[in-house]
Amino acid sequence: MHDIPTLPEGITLHSYDCLESTNNEALRLIASGNVSEGTVVVAGRQSAGRGRRGTTWESPAGGLYTTLLTKIFDFQVAGQLAYVASLAVRDAVSAHAGTTATICCKWPNDLLLNGKKISGILIEALNDFYAVGIGINLTFVPSAVADNAISLADIDQLVEPSEILTSVISSFGHWNKVWRETGFSRVRETWLDAAYGISRPIIARFPDGTEEQGTFQGIDEEGALVLERVDGGTQKINAAEILFSY
Repeated sequence: MHDIPTLPEGITLHSYDCLESTNNEALRLIASGNVSEGTVVVAGRQSAGRGRRGTTWESPAGGLYTTLLTKIFDFQVAGQLAYVASLAVRDAVSAHAGTTATICCKWPNDLLLNGKKISGILIEALNDFYAVGIGINLTFVPSAVADNAISLADIDQLVEPSEILTSVISSFGHWNKVWRETGFSRVRETWLDAAYGISRPIIARFPDGTEEQGTFQGIDEEGALVLERVDGGTQKINAAEILFSY
């Protein structure tokens, strides 16, 4: 990444032309002890980018590939960090997408632009730190998801990675501060206002392979997905792959 962005105070940037994965590098820095709150890793491209559940994230030059490091004040609410990150990316993309674009947060941590995926978030923990990995399609759409993905260039918005990185860092700092100082309520309400698929039928596929069908009713006060099952009961879900009926 050749252009160095304008950074808020307290940010330490580790910038590379190419990395295997920004999350991998962030975790290496954590393990070495050479890291602090506010460290950001960014790469011009990734040779082995990855998403949730071990999926591959194609990462050629021209996209944003970054990892922000933060500490969690209470590990019991660590799952809420995904919503903080989603709002940060939503705000950053919104700032560059133009007034006619529709941007939604898709549970648990994808961002949709005009109904198609523009960004994914991968959060991993090590020691006291959480690595918030963010990929945003600026000029390129991964071939594996070409039918359901979009880039800013597809809506005629040409944005430099360094420019949107500045927006991501600033927005993440804002929502992280809101969360830490006032709790989850405002984050939750704002995320729900931008949520994709509320009241739509979904299938929840759990890590053990079992599935549950129902209707997506939002998220509760702790951050769990609320599923209204077909039998009329309610189930709260913290980890699952969610398949929406489009």
